[in-house]
Amino acid sequence: MNDKLDVIFFGDSLTFGYGVTKQDSWVYKLTEEYSLSSLNKACNGDTTVGMLTRYYTDVLTYNPSKIFIMGGTNDLLLGRSVTSIIDNIKIMINDAIDINSKIIIGIPPRIIGAMANTCFSPSSFYNYTESELLNLKKELIKLCSAYEIPYINFYDLTLDKNDIYLDGIHLTASGHELMYKEALAYF
Repeated sequence: MNDKLDVIFFGDSLTFGYGVTKQDSWVYKLTEEYSLSSLNKACNGDTTVGMLTRYYTDVLTYNPSKIFIMGGTNDLLLGRSVTSIIDNIKIMINDAIDINSKIIIGIPPRIIGAMANTCFSPSSFYNYTESELLNLKKELIKLCSAYEIPYINFYDLTLDKNDIYLDGIHLTASGHELMYKEALAYF
């Protein structure tokens, strides 16, 4: 590879753009706005464990200038702990530091469990996920503070905005527009 990538976006469906067209996804809009050379290596349904298994191949081998990392919602939907999510993200941060890539952490949007239970798929973990996403937000902010790296708080962005959800988990095109506008200052 001759040219260094500006940024790799790494995460789950919330970074991939599940449920909206490519042109409506916040990542696409951002890369178009700044003409960024980028790859979206997000994977629908991925957990931070899955992200770790593909991190070297999908991210580190490209040696990008910046790496955006957002994950954890699917971990919580499977009943995993915030501690395990933070541990996995910490490994990714340390590996990025080793190759001198700048890191931006995304704090996942909240979910609406009642809507997800009806519109997405029934689950006994929605209440757990709703409460633990708030804890994940707090722990990610602490982690970013310890490493002195920026974060984009999509959790607070989505508070009291039920109309931007497709199914209680994934966002509509207008939700992606909000995420895009929130992320502009970080790239």
